[in-house]
Amino acid sequence: MGLSMEQYTELLETELEEAFEVKNKQALRRLTLLLSGNFLSKEEHRESTEAIRTDIRALAETMKRGFDVMESRFEAIDKRFEAVDKRFEDVNKRFEDMNKRFTMMFAFITVGFTILSTVILLSGYLR
Repeated sequence: MGLSMEQYTELLETELEEAFEVKNKQALRRLTLLLSGNFLSKEEHRESTEAIRTDIRALAETMKRGFDVMESRFEAIDKRFEAVDKRFEDVNKRFEDMNKRFTMMFAFITVGFTILSTVILLSGYLR
């Protein structure tokens, strides 16, 4: 809208003066000032609201981009944790293999000592 407040007030006053019989010129002037002030404040309010909406949209878009970046970072961290888990599984398997070896070694040593003890015991009785 290309009219200034003064131009709008003058236009409104002229139109009202032509449309109605004016008894008090000052009252008409005050009425047009009130009406034009109210109209312009509504226009300013609408423009302000639109500016706020635009800012909110921009903030929402910025936040969405930030969340997307954080999501990609979390995915990268998740992949690193999966790699660490795999390494721990490999190490755990090695420990299980070593545990089997020691268990078998202990079993063979136990059997060997049992056989050796039995042989010594029997050789002592047979003499």
